Amino acid sequence: MTVLLQQGLTILATLPTSDPSSVEASATGFALRSGCAAVVTLIVGEWFHLAHTDLAVWTTHMVLNQVAFTSFQKGVERVLGRGLGIVVGLVLLIVFRNTIYLGFVFECLAIVVFFYVYFCNRLAYTFLNAGLYLAVTMHIGRANPGAAAPEGGQMFLAIVVGVVVADLVSWFSGAERELAIEAGGDPFLPVNREHLGRSLTLTATVALSQLMVTYFDLPTNATLISVMLLTVAPDLHALLWKGELRLLGALLAMVYAFCSFVILVRMPHFPLLVVLLFLGSYLATYLAQTGGDWAYAGVQMGLVLPMILVVPARDFGTMTLAVERLQGVVIALSCALARIIHEGEN
Repeated sequence: MTVLLQQGLTILATLPTSDPSSVEASATGFALRSGCAAVVTLIVGEWFHLAHTDLAVWTTHMVLNQVAFTSFQKGVERVLGRGLGIVVGLVLLIVFRNTIYLGFVFECLAIVVFFYVYFCNRLAYTFLNAGLYLAVTMHIGRANPGAAAPEGGQMFLAIVVGVVVADLVSWFSGAERELAIEAGGDPFLPVNREHLGRSLTLTATVALSQLMVTYFDLPTNATLISVMLLTVAPDLHALLWKGELRLLGALLAMVYAFCSFVILVRMPHFPLLVVLLFLGSYLATYLAQTGGDWAYAGVQMGLVLPMILVVPARDFGTMTLAVERLQGVVIALSCALARIIHEGEN
């Protein structure tokens, strides 16, 4: 707890100070939109009994935060990329249902292609998400072949709901009216050896992580996602810093969720959950907008919080997904560092 307080004081000390009124006004607007979008998504998810309402809520948060072009484009790319990853994963599971190892080889080849396009910076967010959800879908299919298709469909529906709500909130609040898609990036051909090399390195790290979590029966989804998101960092310092912020964001979400549980246990009412989710999303987004070098911790806080608060009644009060996320970041950092040390020795 003392460490968290020290980190929090450091964050406050490093917030931007130039033109504070305009910075705070802009951040407040972003935070209000994000909080409202989270609440709307929660209500829609509960009304239609979505299997993954938590995924829909944190999808909304991610679409509205750390936007490269527009939140509309980020949402579209998120839907296209995750849909592509799920579809490719399901196809590979069907074609190679009797040859697991050959399916694993083609999964790695597909990840190489996805991340080559990502490093070319052509609709990069689309192909980052495609790689993420290809690995997740393949893991689900290998563990339980019959669950891959329905689970993939339920996840995709939750993603679409989250994106649609985020876009509607942005549209009706007047924050954004731009519908253009910016592709950008380098040409695919001739093959860029640097991009290909980084794609192969990332794929090797993902493969190592998959073997490691399978052998030790560790949380797979959280680990694979952390591996991919950390390994795309441009250098070792950026990788370690991003890993630390992922840990800090998860810890902040756990502290806030624990305080919320204390209140909800005494007053177990859905409107109160809505208020607490709004406030948590507001705080996370405000940190993401004003935190400077620490902003990524706010993004992660807003992502992890719905994983803890927006759960079925049987899981209420548990920190399972948050703990798995912490484990996943630690494992991902270990795998990435092992790969870097091996490259240094060679």
